[in-house]
Amino acid sequence: MNELITLDNSSENNNFKCRLTTPSGVVFCEKDTGSPITMHGYLPHFAQYLHESGQLGDFINSCPLSYKSNNAPAVKDILGTTVLSILSGHTRYCHATSLFGDNVAAELLGLNKIVSHDSIARGLDKMDEVKINQWLRNSYRKMYEPLLTTPYILDLDPTVKVLYGHQEGAEIGYNPQKPGRRSHCYHTYFIGSLRLVLDVEVHPGNETAGLYSHSRLWSLLDEMPPQCRPALIRGDIGFGNEGTMLGCEERKANYLFKLKQSRKIKQLLSKLETPGHEWSDAGDGWLGYETEIKLSGWTRKRRIAVLRRQHSKKEKKLELPANKLQLEFPLAVVVDDYPEYEYQILVTNTAYDIPALAQLYRDRGDCENNFDELKNDWGWGGFNSRKLRRTQIMASLVGLVYNWWNVFCRLAEPDRHMEAKTSRPQFQNVIGRFTKTGGTRCVYISAMGADAEDILLKFTRISKFISSLCSTALQLTKEQKWTAILQEAFKKFWHPDEIKTISDGNQYLLNL
Repeated sequence: MNELITLDNSSENNNFKCRLTTPSGVVFCEKDTGSPITMHGYLPHFAQYLHESGQLGDFINSCPLSYKSNNAPAVKDILGTTVLSILSGHTRYCHATSLFGDNVAAELLGLNKIVSHDSIARGLDKMDEVKINQWLRNSYRKMYEPLLTTPYILDLDPTVKVLYGHQEGAEIGYNPQKPGRRSHCYHTYFIGSLRLVLDVEVHPGNETAGLYSHSRLWSLLDEMPPQCRPALIRGDIGFGNEGTMLGCEERKANYLFKLKQSRKIKQLLSKLETPGHEWSDAGDGWLGYETEIKLSGWTRKRRIAVLRRQHSKKEKKLELPANKLQLEFPLAVVVDDYPEYEYQILVTNTAYDIPALAQLYRDRGDCENNFDELKNDWGWGGFNSRKLRRTQIMASLVGLVYNWWNVFCRLAEPDRHMEAKTSRPQFQNVIGRFTKTGGTRCVYISAMGADAEDILLKFTRISKFISSLCSTALQLTKEQKWTAILQEAFKKFWHPDEIKTISDGNQYLLNL
């Protein structure tokens, strides 16, 4: 006989009670009226990391959003809820409703409450456009500034975001996945190998060419002091044009771009196929040849590296007469009357040799991994809005939170980058129970999964590092503490002494 589930809804005791039959026997289920819990058990450690570094406090305090009504939500509540929503992997504004009732998460982040998704959208629309751009750029700069004291590569790359509604700026442009579909184009600036976003701009879908990155690229470089400019600016075929190269040369910046195979380039390739040209090994099956050329529209000759690699030989099926029995398997005939090559033509103003240039450009492919993670595991594939300005703000906020999370994960795993697809299930699959006893607040966390104990040990390691940093170096400013965190997180790439604090607030200073 099936057991009946009874609910005690009396006015004297309105607790939820159930008597359930399970394979292990009868189980009584009641509502827990004890300590509140949170599904974001990682937050105590993440909140400490953001608080002690000053990243979250400066981000909230410098926000240009303000309200006059006493009934309006607090600015910190709007920004804190947005950050928590992005951390949780949400891709729609309405997903923030799943955070309602999590008073523990709100308290850990210093919020009054979790606000609705409508409050988030209205708050973003209320911000002044000029002030919001400056606020976001300052927030990014405070995050990545110390890393600019080390040699780094600035990667330029646009990506297409397909749209299905009626959004501002939705235009038909280059879209290899959904031809003819309207889209936005995200022009992005990365620190190569570190997988950190320096900035992002949202353009209409028909503005995919590299020239639409020029305005922000030049302002980004001009804002940097000379000792903080990139060792190399790297981009794909969209940036191999006179405007981009001339702008880099005027700023004495090194660059490496790919060229289109124009008519004059094809003539050069035909000439190089004749005997008498010495090709050198460029690694990974490629051969390289160095020369100089001046294309139409260029103001000067520039150094180019021609890379070639032989195609796999063509195969075609053997045609059998109709009166012959068809073979069980198709017979392949190799066509090798002439060698066939695939080419890459790189243009640069550096002195690197051919193997180094070829490897540097191959390393540029890591940008595609950045886009894959940001669009599929973070919010760049979502948070659609009718207003282009709100889309721009959310894209920038997602990139900033993405950076914070990557540095946090680097503290746990300094030797590798952990994508959200793996780091989120590991670090966020934690439940916390919040208790207050005698004025002492305590969060009991429980991790699940095969790596539960390892995850708790990593949290402990992060907390001990930040706590020791704060207790043994009380004289350090928040900027210097953040520098120490970056030194620990990216010690695989550079010696810690190479990463230095170079700013105080919004004013650039000399290296310490």
